[in-house]
Amino acid sequence: MLKPVDIESGVLHRFPEALALIVSKDQSQKINLCPIGYFTLIAWEPKTWVIGLYEKHYSTKIISETKEFVLCLPSVEQAKDLLYCGSISGRKVDKTKSISLKFTPSSTVKPPLVEDSIACFECKVVQQRVIGDHVAFFGQIVMAYESGKNWRQKLYNWDNKKIGTIALGDKFNEISFSPEGAIE
Repeated sequence: MLKPVDIESGVLHRFPEALALIVSKDQSQKINLCPIGYFTLIAWEPKTWVIGLYEKHYSTKIISETKEFVLCLPSVEQAKDLLYCGSISGRKVDKTKSISLKFTPSSTVKPPLVEDSIACFECKVVQQRVIGDHVAFFGQIVMAYESGKNWRQKLYNWDNKKIGTIALGDKFNEISFSPEGAIE
């Protein structure tokens, strides 16, 4: 039986949440990296990610100015660097000097791709909206890349700077369900 709880404790049930690494590049060409849990594919045509960034984050300032970013789905091997990038501000520190991530140039945007990610997406901002204390950036995917790494090994936030994977196993049951009257 469901019972009412305070909203703060209720939203903790969202964990584990998938993680993405947002790459931006400021006007001086400095790369900034920001791990986030607030992202989803919001439109299929054209394919568009929406990401939510805290209004005071340095990445928010950069993306507001440049109107572009790269969204990477990080691999297990990148976990330590993700934790580091989420622990310090890019305003004060050049994060790229203290991590082992390798970069490769993008095709259509200035922020680079992160090598060995499961996948990376070059995005151009088509809209942004302030929602509470966050800014939602709608980034149309203009180029996509994959590394061949196992997508089942994506990183998830387990809360309180604890990250890991979700073991899905090699076997799963495919569920196919189409209720009567479903929209096709």
